[in-house]
Amino acid sequence: MNHRHLILCLLATLTSMDASAWSRMGTAAVMTEAGLPCFKIASEEERSRGPVSLKMLTISTAGPNGWKDVWTVMFPNASFGDPSYRLPNKGCVRYGKAPEGAESSAAAPLVAGKVYGVSFLGRPPSASDPTSRYSADFCLLAAPAGGFQVIQLTNGKNTCAPEEKPR
Repeated sequence: MNHRHLILCLLATLTSMDASAWSRMGTAAVMTEAGLPCFKIASEEERSRGPVSLKMLTISTAGPNGWKDVWTVMFPNASFGDPSYRLPNKGCVRYGKAPEGAESSAAAPLVAGKVYGVSFLGRPPSASDPTSRYSADFCLLAAPAGGFQVIQLTNGKNTCAPEEKPR
């Protein structure tokens, strides 16, 4: 088989693939609210892509056998396949406090100095936008007045250092 024929076969295969298999990872945001982490879709995501309809929120932490979920929220939707739930404007989901109508697991106690991950499963308004997940890593510092201060980790950092900027 010559190279031209091979390339044409490869191109034909690629163009016939289902485009929904391609996906983009968006960015979540984590901040401190009342001494607890609070989660939302990053402002720049919603500014550039529009408000996201949410299906699920998962908070997890790394352990000896991989990542383990510590809290999960299923947002109230008529159908899991067609999400319609949106956070209130400038709102966030505080750890352990599921929005009204949402179902959630029991929230495990949080530990200062530990790295956690947040992942939203959702859909932007445009059907042509392949984004389906929004995630971020964060860690917690003990706050002097009790509770925690959140540090959102960026640029591949995976340790909790007090010199990072709390949010």
